[in-house]
Amino acid sequence: MRTVSTNPLLPALLGLALVWVSPPVPADAAGWASVHRYVHKTGSCGGAREVLAATYSSGHRTANGERFNPHGLTAASHDYALGSVISVRNPHNGRVCSVRINDRGPHGTARRMGAKLDFATGAARCLGMRGTQYVCAP
Repeated sequence: MRTVSTNPLLPALLGLALVWVSPPVPADAAGWASVHRYVHKTGSCGGAREVLAATYSSGHRTANGERFNPHGLTAASHDYALGSVISVRNPHNGRVCSVRINDRGPHGTARRMGAKLDFATGAARCLGMRGTQYVCAP
């Protein structure tokens, strides 16, 4: 006679384990160590510069003294003047968003790997960004 498990968690755990193992690793899961292996320039920015952009969502005060708003249409950059508003285009989907530079950044590994813009989560969402990618900026 066969015994059947009545534990309701067993099938769920097995299903979760199969889902966890089976999908391929997304390109942005490897982090900054392999960003240039998966993230490449598109060559579709026309006269604009194509710059590497990242996102950030934590902080207290920005370089101009205002409180950091992760949902705002703001960005950090060392290349653009504080307070300037730039129009940025995502070459992958064509979305355009005007963002205000209110902070200095990127810092650390992102800057060493070549990132020129660090978008707040709201600006990245406006552009339809998924992880670190190249964007068209003036």
